[in-house]
Amino acid sequence: MFVGDISYLLGRAHGIIGNILTKSHLSLLLSSKNLTELRAAFTQTPYDNVIGDLSFETQISDVARSFKNIYSELVVKFYSQSSSAMRKKIQLFSERYNAENLRIILHGIHVGMEHEAIIARIVPVAGYNLDYYKKLLTMPIQDIISLQKDTSLLRDLRRAFEEFKSTDRFTPLESAIDQYVYRTLPAVSSHYVTYVNMKNILSLCRCLVLDIPAFRYILPNPFIAKALNANSVSEVLEIYNYPPYKTVFSKYIGQAEIPLHELEFAVERFHLRKWRQMFRFGSVLEPDSIIGFLELKLAETMDVIRIIVGINAGFPEQEIRENLLFYSTL
Repeated sequence: MFVGDISYLLGRAHGIIGNILTKSHLSLLLSSKNLTELRAAFTQTPYDNVIGDLSFETQISDVARSFKNIYSELVVKFYSQSSSAMRKKIQLFSERYNAENLRIILHGIHVGMEHEAIIARIVPVAGYNLDYYKKLLTMPIQDIISLQKDTSLLRDLRRAFEEFKSTDRFTPLESAIDQYVYRTLPAVSSHYVTYVNMKNILSLCRCLVLDIPAFRYILPNPFIAKALNANSVSEVLEIYNYPPYKTVFSKYIGQAEIPLHELEFAVERFHLRKWRQMFRFGSVLEPDSIIGFLELKLAETMDVIRIIVGINAGFPEQEIRENLLFYSTL
């Protein structure tokens, strides 16, 4: 048991969560009419030191990357300060973000992006530093695939690469990475089982809307097999109209048109509430409380980025609020 680890990390986590944006901070940021006003508003929040000397007007991508990097550094710090058991859990948690970095690199090479532009989108995570990703950029796609340590990911990417070579479509590689993430998350925590099932349901719904074969985009298992013959999104949701899925899906059953973007956010908010409870009421005997914190902090970080991007795009305040996850309850 790694009680000492969890006790120390939980103490740090509660201190960090206690220093986030308040309701008044959020209202101040969202009242900004442009990036100049937003930059000024940030000086009155705990994130003033994060922004530093960055110019919103000319370096907005750098601002977003700064927030992502700070989150990445936090995960790495928690990882380095843990003993082996907790460290393994955080390493598994980080695999989903390493997978996203892998997707960015493979796609960037495929479409011929400049290496500098690809690196700008990479966020190092526990167990994978920036030098590792820079090394991948010097290699052909087939060699990058051969470096993958997880045997199931290696197998699926090799199979997908054969289709990629014959069709020049990136979809097979992207799908292999998605399915790897779905397989990995339940190994981090049993709380991810419901999340993966809901994401699988959403993938099936999206395939129905786009009228494309579902096998490429879902994680095949007996749970999702129950709905493979459904003819509409509403019919899929009806099949899973039992706890805990009905909490999210029941209100959409019977609707002629179901907005998948709204459904996606409903799923994310549902699980964020679960992680919030796990973190808030978790004890030193529950390592999942640390995972809960990492999920909450990530959601909070992405909300701040959404605010910056939304103000920059000129979106109305209400529209920005509707796309927030962590701050949606404020």
